[in-house]
Amino acid sequence: MELNLRKNKLATATLLGSMLASGYASAGPIVTQWSFSTEASFSGVTFGSGSGSTTASDYELSWGSASGNFQNPTSNANNNRSAMTIGTSTTKTGGAPATGSVNTTIGGTPSIPAGQVGLGTSFTHWNNPISGSFSTLLSGIVNDSLTLTPVLPAAGPAVSAPDLTFNFEFRETPNDGPCAGGTLAPCGDLFGFAGTPNLNLPFTYDDVDYFASIFVLGENFSTSPIAFLNDAQCAALGFTTGPSGKRCQGFLTAEEAFTTVQFGFAITTDRITINVPEPGTLALFSLAVAGLGFSRRKNS
Repeated sequence: MELNLRKNKLATATLLGSMLASGYASAGPIVTQWSFSTEASFSGVTFGSGSGSTTASDYELSWGSASGNFQNPTSNANNNRSAMTIGTSTTKTGGAPATGSVNTTIGGTPSIPAGQVGLGTSFTHWNNPISGSFSTLLSGIVNDSLTLTPVLPAAGPAVSAPDLTFNFEFRETPNDGPCAGGTLAPCGDLFGFAGTPNLNLPFTYDDVDYFASIFVLGENFSTSPIAFLNDAQCAALGFTTGPSGKRCQGFLTAEEAFTTVQFGFAITTDRITINVPEPGTLALFSLAVAGLGFSRRKNS
């Protein structure tokens, strides 16, 4: 009996030693709350040919009359500008990081509550009447970065989540039509995304695996303006068309109006198992009815 006990103790000690050597027992506690800083900027911008002036900075893309103001248009199309700008959840221009705190969604919950989604930067399209002779925006990239700092159960060093690059196409449409996709004149300007992996982006902190998922929402958790565009609209943007569920995604902004899209994100302890329309595309859903499923923590 004593010999068997000694053998069992030796086996247990050997197993524990193996677990420690493999890193199994070295994982820290799950971070339940993070402070965050997230920022977006433009790059890789192209404009079409034409007159007028164009601006391409980190936080503003604008085109039209050199003396125009896209936030205060006039009735004269020769004196106006249109724009695409980056802001935060409280501003539509000026860029700057969005900051705050977000709680980790632990595996086993049926959905991600709004309180566990961090609100990041926003981008806004300002559609004003401008002369057809002006050079206009054609395409660009929105670069989005996210830095997380552990708060609970213990403070820790900052960690960078994977950066995202959203490639987009834009078309300033003639107001008198015909409008792509059969919408009524005056035609709305077209904005569309190419496929961008934005769910379950892995990162590790203190030997625990986490996933960051970036969502595209409306302002302050409202319904996202991003939706599937029809084949004619996708073709007008230069995207390959396909069967339902494989079309491009984007929005139309009516003349003399603006559209704001808000980035949000969640940190989870395992992969989100929602069925998205197409792998590698934007996640389109309402937070209240998403029903996102999770499995348990990998290292539990």
